[in-house]
Amino acid sequence: MKPESNARIAVPKRIRFEVFKRDSFKCQYCGTSAPEVILHVDHITPVAAGGTNELTNLLTACFSCNSGKSDKKLDDKSAVQKARNQMEELQERREQLEMMMAWKEGLRDIAQDAVEKVSVYWVTAAPGFSPTANGKKKIRLWLRRYSLDEVLKAMDIAADQYLVFETPERVSQDSWEEAFSKVPRICQVERDSRDDPDLKELFYIRGIVRNKCDRYFNATDCMVWLRAARSWDIPIRELRSIALETRYYSHFTDLISKAIDERKSPEKG
Repeated sequence: MKPESNARIAVPKRIRFEVFKRDSFKCQYCGTSAPEVILHVDHITPVAAGGTNELTNLLTACFSCNSGKSDKKLDDKSAVQKARNQMEELQERREQLEMMMAWKEGLRDIAQDAVEKVSVYWVTAAPGFSPTANGKKKIRLWLRRYSLDEVLKAMDIAADQYLVFETPERVSQDSWEEAFSKVPRICQVERDSRDDPDLKELFYIRGIVRNKCDRYFNATDCMVWLRAARSWDIPIRELRSIALETRYYSHFTDLISKAIDERKSPEKG
């Protein structure tokens, strides 16, 4: 014997889950939600009246509401309309998600294009070598933290200060690696210098001290001394003279300390 055409077909678990998610696991008749109640998937148009298991004909109902309705079509059209509205909202969310994913993929393409262009810019400034995959990964990280203009400007500075040309078409590998590694630090210094105009000068003076000193040089401590000296209005030119006069690191700290004491002495008087 063949089954009747309007025989109930069980709603597959996958579809039930989609209905529950769409309806936020809440009964669309009374508003109660799981786990307070057991939820069922109900047919808006009963199966006996030709209803199907299409998502548009299904909604979430608690056991009490579903068992009391039997196979009669709902008269409460607000619940039906609510289900349809939710379906439309779900579709809109899906479409927006697809648009967002397309937007994200477009941003990724733009970011990768920027990495490639910056790599070419660096090769032009530092010929002979190209950034490896790891080097391009670093460039990508720089571009997340700094603007394209900041990175390109830092590359120009790094090229001027650190590159050593073995031939007109090739720099030394050591200088290439050193210059490349300095780019993010230069970006940060240039950014910080907007708020502290003395900063670049202090870094330059610290570099002089480093070159003049022995292995006991302490970069952090040196900058603390230089900032302290500037806080007492010791001119940059005087700090530069002290750096050039320095013979070893403790000699530098003695000279700076003396200069600060001389500035303090009028205050003591």
